[in-house]
Amino acid sequence: MEVTFRAIRPEEMETCLDVWDAAFEETPRDYFRKYFTGDPWFRPEYTRCAFEGGRMVSAVQIVRREVRVGQVTLTLGGIANVGTVPAYRSKGYSTQLLRDAIAVMENEGFDFSMLFTGIHGFYARLGWETLPVQAMSAEIRPDLPTPKETYRIRPLADADMDALCTCYEQCNAGRSLTVVRSPAYLRGWTGWDERTPGDVFVAEAAGKLVGYIVAPMGDKLSIIEVGWLPAYSECVFALMLHVARLAADRHITQVRLHIPRDPALMSVVRNLFHRFTWQEYTPMVRVIRLQPLVNKLLPELSRRVQMVGAKGTVRLRLPSGTVGLKANGEGVTRYANALPEVALTQAQFLGLVFGLTGAEELPEPVPPQTRALLNVLFPRQPAIYWAWDGF
Repeated sequence: MEVTFRAIRPEEMETCLDVWDAAFEETPRDYFRKYFTGDPWFRPEYTRCAFEGGRMVSAVQIVRREVRVGQVTLTLGGIANVGTVPAYRSKGYSTQLLRDAIAVMENEGFDFSMLFTGIHGFYARLGWETLPVQAMSAEIRPDLPTPKETYRIRPLADADMDALCTCYEQCNAGRSLTVVRSPAYLRGWTGWDERTPGDVFVAEAAGKLVGYIVAPMGDKLSIIEVGWLPAYSECVFALMLHVARLAADRHITQVRLHIPRDPALMSVVRNLFHRFTWQEYTPMVRVIRLQPLVNKLLPELSRRVQMVGAKGTVRLRLPSGTVGLKANGEGVTRYANALPEVALTQAQFLGLVFGLTGAEELPEPVPPQTRALLNVLFPRQPAIYWAWDGF
């Protein structure tokens, strides 16, 4: 029976939803609809489909996002909805669709790819690698303070869209791995068009929105995003205290914090929560186009070198190629003859790029002078891929 692999056609979107509905029985069908109707960067080319005998039986989705690295951006290709109708599994259809997705990302100028999964070995065969990231869990302190009246805390309203987007952009300007959002994206991706997102609270000062928190509650309180205007960092305490007290009123004692290790956040966290534990989750990453990726980074690397006048050379060797860099105190250029050479996996390289990994954590012995240069080029940072942008 003939099997074909190609991009979706506009008239086939409901059929694709049928495939995902069959493949992911516990996920509501409407969850998948946003990939077509709620994503302003959607293109039919990004939905790869397999057909057996003319019937669509498997599909894979690519989501395109621009994410920050300091003051520059990289193009992320998120892999989502890798699913096959149960009766057609174990025929290699998802594997071929992932190969198609890699080719599309290469042709469309994506820099790297990321996905979230519980079956890491399946994707490792095609070049994705695990990048360990830590999340905090804790208990809500029983003696929470009484809130002050400096800020008015209230539920999010539909009219808050523009102010919330402004708050997000100012808070995350320069924060690595955060998505460059637009109002159209936030409205469509969160389902704001149908209803104002729940479990979101905002802080007001003199009638102005100065901060917000996304904190769904179930058997635990989950704090999955916090944003604030730089001049109003103190509102973070008021926001976290508000949701912690709401949770305590519902007899919820546990909290999960998917937040960066930002000083403005961590001081508040320690005051409101205790008995911390750390859980590791492992998204998978893959370099798509190494050389263009590095070229995009050069302005940011140069800015970092200029700040301290760093000098030196290093060559990074990845499975997909090598990159020579030379810092002359005023900037960074490509330098083919750079030494010493440091061998990196893709995950180690992207961990350095986003500040999730420090040079001191690299397993291969690195000369002290080279390690110091790498720490200038790729400093540790409070990076985060916010859960609201999940795919």
